[in-house]
Amino acid sequence: MKKYLFEEDRKKLSKKSKIIIEEAIKKNKKIKITKYFDIWSSIAIEAQRYFWSMYYCERAKPWGYNRVKNSLYLYNKFIEDNLKNPDQNLYNLLNLSSNKSLKSTGKERKIPFKQKVFPDEMNKDDWYYPPGNDVYYSNTINEKNPYSVSYYRKTKIPFFKGLKDQEKFIIDKKWRDLYVYGFIYGYILSWQNFVIVNWSVKKKDDDKNFPDTNIKLTKVFVKKNLLDEDTKKIFLNYTNKYLKIEKDKSEKIFSDILASIYDSKLSIYLNAKKENYFTFREREISRTISEHFYEQVGTSEFLEDVLFKKDKTLGTLKEGRYYNTVLNSRFDDRKKGLKGSVYNYEQFLLYTMYLEYISPLDFSKLKINESDIFLRFAINRGKDEFLDYAFNKIF
Repeated sequence: MKKYLFEEDRKKLSKKSKIIIEEAIKKNKKIKITKYFDIWSSIAIEAQRYFWSMYYCERAKPWGYNRVKNSLYLYNKFIEDNLKNPDQNLYNLLNLSSNKSLKSTGKERKIPFKQKVFPDEMNKDDWYYPPGNDVYYSNTINEKNPYSVSYYRKTKIPFFKGLKDQEKFIIDKKWRDLYVYGFIYGYILSWQNFVIVNWSVKKKDDDKNFPDTNIKLTKVFVKKNLLDEDTKKIFLNYTNKYLKIEKDKSEKIFSDILASIYDSKLSIYLNAKKENYFTFREREISRTISEHFYEQVGTSEFLEDVLFKKDKTLGTLKEGRYYNTVLNSRFDDRKKGLKGSVYNYEQFLLYTMYLEYISPLDFSKLKINESDIFLRFAINRGKDEFLDYAFNKIF
């Protein structure tokens, strides 16, 4: 019988996971990992949260009806707009992303229909749901908060929106191009799995008197293996047309990305840890280890743990790179008031290597190339930025 984890269970499981990881790395055996390394499941978990909130309000509040109608209109419009000359629309978004950040227009969206007024509603607050503000890509300088999606400063690294010390680190490591290619790949995959995949939304009410809505998203491909066939083509076309990279070199770059994701020590490590290569932010994916439900923590949840649960993220560690990451994160939050959903590379490195309640693992001792972890960071930043754009255009 499966059971959920209490704190003591998590401590025991982390120790057991460490042994499993070390043995898997030592065997260095090729494994099938596509089951866990699935970007669509990562996107679906985030999307389900928005759909759940939308449909819950539909039943719980009078203005919920108008919220659902607004959101479904915006969702359908977003998909339809992106499917008009789809490849070029994606290229345009990537070009905007290369040297701009997301910013709110500050103006309420215009919806081409009137919101419904119910007979028993007395005032506008009972029925009207604000359509929200639209977003766009802007190059307006905004260096207030590097944890915000609206943060922007000019850098020497296309697509990179971060502080100067992080920019210098990437350049010194000679990882500029690695970030660019990873970000582009993650953005493309995220766009494809959000726009090209047909979404089937299933809604189930548990209680007719006070319904708590369960939402499940399933994917329906319009063509078998469509994404697999198109991802490489889109990547090669974009890097050739806009980055001026020759086809042979671009094919090598694409091949190297796939090798890093699916055939590296990092992929063996993540598989042993039962973690999806592609992150999510707030919801948890259930995995099973030793008859326990093992939840992969989202990045936003992890950042909260960094700020408030040092023993959970660091174990007994008292110094070093990971320790400094926690100190710096807490300094930003408590002294500067800086906080948000955007993570930096040092935080992502800790997120990748930590096991709850024990000291984070040393990637060099496990013979994991740090460049593979950095590529994972870049790919997931591309994924996250597209989702920030999409969700802010819809909900």
